[in-house]
Amino acid sequence: MPESIIHINENKYCYALTEEELVALLKTPNKLVESIEIPNKRFQTGYFIGLSWLADTEKVLYVTPKLDSTSRQIDYLSMLSESLKHPEIVKYADDLFKIEFDQPPIKINQQQDLITPLIVVYFLQIVQVIIRKGLKKGYFKVEKNLYGKVKGKIRVSQTLKQNAFKSKNLNTICSFNEFGLNHPENRILKKALLFLRRYLKMRQHKDKGLEAVLNFILPAFEKVNENISNSEVKSVRHNPFYSEYSKAVELAIIILKRFGFNINFIKENEEIEVPPFWINMPLIFELYVLGKLKDALGRKDIIFQSSANYGELDFLRVTKGKEMVIDSKYKPQYKDGRYEIEDIRQLSAYARDKGTLSKLSIHPSEWGYTILNCLIVYPDQTAENSLTECNLYETPIKQFEKFYRVGISIPEIPSK
Repeated sequence: MPESIIHINENKYCYALTEEELVALLKTPNKLVESIEIPNKRFQTGYFIGLSWLADTEKVLYVTPKLDSTSRQIDYLSMLSESLKHPEIVKYADDLFKIEFDQPPIKINQQQDLITPLIVVYFLQIVQVIIRKGLKKGYFKVEKNLYGKVKGKIRVSQTLKQNAFKSKNLNTICSFNEFGLNHPENRILKKALLFLRRYLKMRQHKDKGLEAVLNFILPAFEKVNENISNSEVKSVRHNPFYSEYSKAVELAIIILKRFGFNINFIKENEEIEVPPFWINMPLIFELYVLGKLKDALGRKDIIFQSSANYGELDFLRVTKGKEMVIDSKYKPQYKDGRYEIEDIRQLSAYARDKGTLSKLSIHPSEWGYTILNCLIVYPDQTAENSLTECNLYETPIKQFEKFYRVGISIPEIPSK
C-alpha cells in the first residue's frame, strides 16, 4: 500500500492529518468522514467504508469494515448475498454504494479492492432473479443481405458496393427490427457476464460460490451475442416495469466502465487502479436484518421502510396480536447494554404515529391506549446469527416500557 494511504477501520479516530489538512477537509464533505475536531487535531470515520481522496491533499483514506478490536474483518459480501436471497429485497439496495468515476483513480493492492467484489455479488444476484423469471424479449435492429425480397429500410450504398457492383442483382441489404432475446439490454448483460467470467477465474480460489452462480446464469444467454457498441449502451432507456433489468443494466455498465470496456484490461496484477468509492455498511446491515426477519417471521409479516406521517421506520411487523416497530442500528454499543436516547425517541415516535398504526389490524378506537412493542436489532458477534420469535423479547431495555434489544452476529472473514 502506498505511504499516502491512511488505513483505518470504521468508527475510529485518526490523528494523521495536520491542522491545515483538517481545515481543508472541513470545506470538502467526505462520506467516509463522520466528524472533524480541529482543536483535537483529529477526525472520526463513520460507518461507511471505502476509498477516497482527502480534500486537496495527496493523502488517501481507506476505511475497512471492522466494528471493534475483538472482531475480525466483517464479511460484507456474505451479508449482502444472504439478504439478496430474498428477490424482493433487491429493489431496496439502490443506495448501497457510489463510485466516483469523475475523480482520479487510486492505486491499491488487488486484495484491498472492496468495491469490485461487491458489484459482482450484487449484479449476479439480480441477474439470477431475472433468469428465474425468464429473459425479456424486445425489438432490436438487424442488417441482412436478403435474396429476392426487401424488408424495412434499403441500405442503398451498401447494396451497390456489396451486390450490384458484384452482379448480385437479386440481393438487397436491408435494415429492420426483429423481436427476440438479442436486444441491447441482454447484450449488455451478456458482455458484463463474460467480463466477470474472466475476473472470477483470476480469483478462483476465493469465489467458488460466485462461479457456480455464473455457470447457472450463462446458458440462458446462449442465443444472445455480446457485441454492443457505445452508442447502443448510451441509447438504453430504463423501463420502470422491469426494475430488475434497469438495475442489472446499470450495474453491467459500471462493470464495463470499471474494466475500461476491454476484457483484456482484466489482468491478474498485484496493483490495480480504482476510482474513489464508498459502501453503505448500515444499509447492508439493514438489508441483512430484513432477510433474517423474513426468515424468522414470514415474508408477508414485515413491511420494510414503512412510511409514517413523520419519517420512515426500518421495519414494521404487522402480525395480528404481535405488532412491533423494529429498527436496525449498526452500532456496537448496544451489546454492552448501553443505548442512545435519540434512538429510543425515534422508535417511540414511530410507535405512536397514526401513519404507523393505520397499517396494523388495530381499530382506530384502540389507538389511544395502544403501546406497540419496540425492538432494536444490533450487531453482536457473541450472539446467534439468526432471529427467532422467542429471542426478540429476551432482553428488555428496562428503563422503557415494551422496549427490547436483540443482537445478531454478522459474517466475518476467517483468519488465514
